[in-house]
Amino acid sequence: MPELVDAAPALLGYLLSFELDGSPPGMLRTYSGDAFCRFLHTLELTPRPAVGPILEIGAGPYLFHLLLRAVFPNAVLVGSNFFDHDIFSTRIGGATHRLRSSRLGEVLDFDFPTFNLETVHPYPYPADSFDVVFFCETLEHLVVNPLRVFREIRRILRPGGHLVLTLPNALRLTNVAAMLAGRNFFDLYWVGNGVHGRHNREFSLGEIRTLLERDGFEIVRAETRDRLDYDTVPIEAVDYSGPASVLPFRKTDLERWIRRAGGTTTDRGDNIYVLARWPATAHSKRNEDSAPPGAMPDPPRPCPDNERLISFLDVLDETTEGLRVTGWAFYTDDASGIPADAEIVLRGSDRSTIHRAEGMSRADVASAHGLENDGVGFTTVIPRSEVPVPPFEVWLRLGSSTGTTAERSLGTWAGPPRHPLSDTSTGGSPDVP
Repeated sequence: MPELVDAAPALLGYLLSFELDGSPPGMLRTYSGDAFCRFLHTLELTPRPAVGPILEIGAGPYLFHLLLRAVFPNAVLVGSNFFDHDIFSTRIGGATHRLRSSRLGEVLDFDFPTFNLETVHPYPYPADSFDVVFFCETLEHLVVNPLRVFREIRRILRPGGHLVLTLPNALRLTNVAAMLAGRNFFDLYWVGNGVHGRHNREFSLGEIRTLLERDGFEIVRAETRDRLDYDTVPIEAVDYSGPASVLPFRKTDLERWIRRAGGTTTDRGDNIYVLARWPATAHSKRNEDSAPPGAMPDPPRPCPDNERLISFLDVLDETTEGLRVTGWAFYTDDASGIPADAEIVLRGSDRSTIHRAEGMSRADVASAHGLENDGVGFTTVIPRSEVPVPPFEVWLRLGSSTGTTAERSLGTWAGPPRHPLSDTSTGGSPDVP
């Protein structure tokens, strides 16, 4: 970071010298002044060495792309964008934008694919393509169901690769100030940019942590930061009720009032910054650690099926027919979400039994996890005669589209005296984590 701070005047001057063909005069200059501190924080977060291949999702208007070229000149950089106003478009197109610096005599052409992150799957990149993916100030602009984006990013990241994610913080203090002043903190409409030109859904740092960890990412670093020092720089509100106005609040005052009300002042910065890692397997890491000096480590291996499988148990209950097992499951890198060949395995001390489970619709799960298909549920009733003597373990065995099979524990039925099967109908529950 000290090196970036020392270089900041030169980097900012470099950005300010460019204009984007077809954009209003001065647009990049205004954008540079507003976003430059965020750019520096993002660069600080970037894992080293950054030599690529690197993808920047939502690269326009290319200012951060210019910084990446300047700071990491040996990196192989790729960008993507989407400009269509059709929020359900599945078209993959292409475009070229030109930036000019009259002062430096530079003309830079950016050729990139254009596609809708929410509706185009898979993205037009092979699996394991990139060392780093930048997903900056884009998530909040998505409209339909952006949650599946993380799984597609994971597909195109190499094992051990990193995701750098930034976005506005829904819980920022400036939003609190706007509400205290009776002003709306939601983004204005930008007619020329269509529905993607505004913030359609902002997130908190806690939400982003949960979404990334749920899809198998390791959080390396996560924080919020302010763009400005709001004890010395005034907070402004912009909405349709009137012209932009300066609010009579300082950061110190806002934090004090929140604490007095019993709230938390943690993670209230303007922007969220997250560095996440798609893990290589422990086996690959051991090979790397044990390799002799000068030797090339084994290439990282894909995550085992068991680690790609997400499952949840809704019901483990005795019925008149037998033991009912109901839940849902999907592979984190399979956007279709269809659980093929689901089986329930009961493993007891006297015997183990395997039972085929029927698929069922779970629209709530599909919506919450951004899946294409809502057939992610499973259910089965295991006859009493085939249930092992408690306690026994309950496992889900699920086939994948690649022909392999994963297993995930759904918990333990402890049996008498703690959780007899007959108690479940009157409020008892199995010992399920």
